[in-house]
Amino acid sequence: MPVSPRASKEEFMAALGLSTHDPQHEQYYRAMRDEAILTYNRLNEDPSNLLDSIRSDQPGTNPPYFWHHIRPERQRWGITEIARNSGPLTRPLFARGATTGEYGPNWVAGWLLYSVFRSRDVRNNRNRRKGTSLEEGVGSMGRAKSPQRQLKPQGDGSGSGSVSVSVSVSVGGSGKKEYYDPVRNG
Repeated sequence: MPVSPRASKEEFMAALGLSTHDPQHEQYYRAMRDEAILTYNRLNEDPSNLLDSIRSDQPGTNPPYFWHHIRPERQRWGITEIARNSGPLTRPLFARGATTGEYGPNWVAGWLLYSVFRSRDVRNNRNRRKGTSLEEGVGSMGRAKSPQRQLKPQGDGSGSGSVSVSVSVSVGGSGKKEYYDPVRNG
């Protein structure tokens, strides 16, 4: 069952019959994501991938580009390219994503490519620390620096509980914890 590009990682993996708690399944996920990153990098190499309005109205636009600035036909090309060039480990998973429906041409590759764009979007507050400017929150090559994370054990102290990850973020000083989504906040 296809999921939206805005679905959580857990929903995405469940739709593929995978679990975020299985180390083998996490290896599949990382391999698929690595394949999506290759295409993300190619889309960021050439300004001709940008919408004409961005190229003409904002000629100084430099990578990393935003998902919503990429021409739709180049987005579709990227999605097709990821599935077409998938390796033997991930090919069966990408094959499950082929669709002519709403999330076509391949909802698996589409989710991964959108996810890579979103996670590397410098406006995403998970990529910035409180009190730093946009430029300070970005590392070399336009890649976002890692957010501060804290692991918090949950359960009764017997060691059989789970662990949650807390990520510190700040949105315009409001204290609201929310990620930037180019579709919602575009």
